[in-house]
Amino acid sequence: MTSPLRAPSLATLAATFLFFASPNGAFADGRADWPGYAWQQIRIAECLASGLTLQCPAYHQKWDWKRNQWVDIAITLDLSRGQLHLTQQLTDNDPHDDDYVCVTALAVDADGKDLVAHHQNWHIGPGQVIERSFIYRSDLRQKVAVIHIGSKQCRQGAGQDDALYAQVLARIHP
Repeated sequence: MTSPLRAPSLATLAATFLFFASPNGAFADGRADWPGYAWQQIRIAECLASGLTLQCPAYHQKWDWKRNQWVDIAITLDLSRGQLHLTQQLTDNDPHDDDYVCVTALAVDADGKDLVAHHQNWHIGPGQVIERSFIYRSDLRQKVAVIHIGSKQCRQGAGQDDALYAQVLARIHP
């Protein structure tokens, strides 16, 4: 015996509308601004403390799920200097495929407000490894609650999501 379909209640419809129609989108922490990214979340409580330095768990994710192509990110927060250190590495182990790869990291406070944003769109060729380190300055003391890191293959090529990054930075540094 099958049960009859029930229409959603008015409360369910209202909650769904408010969730997806909110000014910040489905995620109240800035991730909704970045369509198509595969996200991982690092809670600051998961980072290992050594004095006023926090070493966060590493990010390791494929940018193309069917190929041996990887994004690796290491993050350290230096609370005494108000610096977020980020080292990003792309590894393309596919000998026949090159891609544009978008990588975004957002450090957000407990209310979901972006405090630091990182975005790179790099072209990588077959068999290449690219690595760069970045330092972002912000008042990190007692503010950063979560770091979201997302990556994707940028099929639209160079510059994809760069204008979006500029908009996000403008909201952080008005």
